[in-house]
Amino acid sequence: MARGFVWAEYLTDDGVTYALRVDADEAADPIRGWTVVQDVATVPLPRGWLPRVVIGADENGHPRSTRVSSVDAPLWVGDVTSFVIEGSDQLSHECQVIGRKQENTRARPTL
Repeated sequence: MARGFVWAEYLTDDGVTYALRVDADEAADPIRGWTVVQDVATVPLPRGWLPRVVIGADENGHPRSTRVSSVDAPLWVGDVTSFVIEGSDQLSHECQVIGRKQENTRARPTL
């Protein structure tokens, strides 16, 4: 598996594309919907904005979460009901989806 981070495209609920640093392993997982940024001029997700996340419980009942790229990602729409993360113990943990948390753009400037 790839290591490190890559810049990937994050599509907001209102259809704007931003660049977001994502773990390379998660970016390579198609259920999260990430694509690597091709245009270096893509603006990073504004500071203070929180991307949408899917919340899961691992095999020990511990809460875990993962970010997803868009509202069309298979993990977000429910086509997939589990995801795998690497824990701080450096082991893979399969998590069953228990919830979703909408993106928060509270820092969005008013025009």
